[in-house]
Amino acid sequence: AVAVVAAVAFLLLEARSPHPVVPLGLFRTRAVAVAVAAGAAVSVAFYGTVFVFSLFFQQVQHRSALAAGLMFLPMTGLIAVTNIAAGRLTSHRGPRLPMLVGQSLAAAGLLLLLYVDEDTPSMAVAALLVPTALGCALSVPPLTAAMMDAVPPSRAGLAAGVLNSARQVAAGLGIAVFGTLLAGGFEPGMRQSLALGAGLLTATALATVGLRPSGTVT
Repeated sequence: AVAVVAAVAFLLLEARSPHPVVPLGLFRTRAVAVAVAAGAAVSVAFYGTVFVFSLFFQQVQHRSALAAGLMFLPMTGLIAVTNIAAGRLTSHRGPRLPMLVGQSLAAAGLLLLLYVDEDTPSMAVAALLVPTALGCALSVPPLTAAMMDAVPPSRAGLAAGVLNSARQVAAGLGIAVFGTLLAGGFEPGMRQSLALGAGLLTATALATVGLRPSGTVT
């Protein structure tokens, strides 16, 4: 609640300030709004999922912290490779295609994780985490490119700062919300968290459909 009030107060101050830290007019460019929303959704989904399954491996499947960490190796090992591939794909096809594929893959991965329970083998869970990780990794380079394409060079630094700030805030907020849902019962909370993440990614994927290959919006 405090965070929401602080965010509203910040926006009101920025709207009235003659020299705002974040010019709200930046978001009138819809490609910017789409990129920021997609970046936030990806952060909620990725970091929220890592948070949930860190607890799942330890509290539900009773693994040690080290063993739980090892379960994330398959997904983390593929992220760097996917980031590089996403950058190359973006340079050839523009940001829309990899953003759509990435967000759709991540959302599908979260829906697959809805079927996980305490009896699911840990290695199977580790494998099911991979689609979401790959989808998120595939999304970040093109959404950054879409953001940069939508602003003049003089505002490139500002745009990058806004995008990174939105992603960091969304990651923290996602973990807080997912943690609150888990507090009401782990397995129901886990499924609610995954469904919420999938819903956010689906919404931003639909918004991405309106992007031109160059990152502008039709």
